Amino acid sequence: MESFLVLAECGSFTEAAKRLHCSQPTISHHILQLEEQFRAPLFQRKGRQVQLTEQGKIVLDYTRQVTRLLREAGEKVQQSLRRQESILSVYISQYIANYYLPDILSHYHKAFPEQLLEVYASCYTDLQRALLEGKTNVAFLPIYPEDEAVYSRFDAYELFEDELPLVIPAGHPWTERKLLYSRDLHQTTVLLPQSFYISEYIQTHLERFNVQVRFLQMSNFTVILQAIKAGLGIAFLPYPVIREEVRRGELAVSQVASIQIRRKNGFVIRKDARLTEAEESFCREMQQYFAPKQLRV
Repeated sequence: MESFLVLAECGSFTEAAKRLHCSQPTISHHILQLEEQFRAPLFQRKGRQVQLTEQGKIVLDYTRQVTRLLREAGEKVQQSLRRQESILSVYISQYIANYYLPDILSHYHKAFPEQLLEVYASCYTDLQRALLEGKTNVAFLPIYPEDEAVYSRFDAYELFEDELPLVIPAGHPWTERKLLYSRDLHQTTVLLPQSFYISEYIQTHLERFNVQVRFLQMSNFTVILQAIKAGLGIAFLPYPVIREEVRRGELAVSQVASIQIRRKNGFVIRKDARLTEAEESFCREMQQYFAPKQLRV
């Protein structure tokens, strides 16, 4: 098409070959291919010059339209690529997103008001899949070093540590006691989230003290809260999850001697990955936000 457009503009095979830095036979071959494709002559010779035929004028009109559309398409593609490069995709656990992200985003936006963000809040398993499939080089999530699939390929950085106290219904007899013992938990029903790693984490801690309990899985923290209120069981949950219910007197917290369950949260970065400037800035903001950990409990 380029040979056709240049020849139509200059009207000379010699000049067209000069402009396109190729031989005259090459130009002639390109024009012949087009004429065979359209089954019509596109140029007529007049001495050393050529002019478009009526059919050639039709092809020229559409060729210019196609060329313009291709140019616009190229511009749109580049704009899209620039937008993608300027958008920061944040992969983060639902827990951190639900209980910390609004405040974090407010801090980040004040520091980087022009930066666009996409937030993908997911369960640990989905974040694990996104990391292993290469969808992201960094993710903010609970840190479970036993997850060898992730930690053999990613470096982990701690942001904060949660305590998971024992949560009981507000009217439970244990609310009258200052301290419980592991034997008190025998044969009780402990509610667990369906997330594999945190469930295993809690079960492992209880097994260390030979606590014989019944485990019942619930889909998420919100469902567990409702189940505790209904008297279906007790649970070990992070403070931010229960803060409002405890404040309203709907749930209570009990301390169990010797049993202290704590969970680290942070972010992981693919080993040897080169983060974008936006990714690095968001990681720094997260570290600064959680730096005074004792104030974030």
